[in-house]
Amino acid sequence: MEKWQVYTQEAHTQIEFAKRSWLAFLDAEKRGAVIEIFFHLQHFLSHAAIVDKILDVKQSGKRDKILSDHVDLSGIDLKPFRRLRNHLEHFDERLDRWVSEYHGQPFFDMNLITGTKGFPKEAFLRALDGHTFKFHGEAYDLDQLHKVLLVIEQRLPG
Repeated sequence: MEKWQVYTQEAHTQIEFAKRSWLAFLDAEKRGAVIEIFFHLQHFLSHAAIVDKILDVKQSGKRDKILSDHVDLSGIDLKPFRRLRNHLEHFDERLDRWVSEYHGQPFFDMNLITGTKGFPKEAFLRALDGHTFKFHGEAYDLDQLHKVLLVIEQRLPG
């Protein structure tokens, strides 16, 4: 096995885990199982971010030199989802900030809010609006991330 193949093999593994988490999310969504929805979404986002971390490396680094002739990520940017994954991994810190800014106003946490209108973006600690994940005032298009992962999978050497 060549060195670059170690990285691409792990990327394939993480994409497979992300795809399985995505399917489990869709199943939980059909059943209206709210806790499972958020559970599987967190796993999906974590695996997607690992793919980004493995493949989207700093230029002139050791991994870049190993992967540069074997992986083409031109036009692909998963960094917004790495930001969301970091939010979820450091949830305790985000919760501290949320609590410090909380003054008794209504808010959504682990709610399905599809179609809900009129609430300020800060009202969402964790919420799902269709397939848009809302977290701490930010919105992330989950369908787009899923599509990007499938594109990466197609571009990766077997």
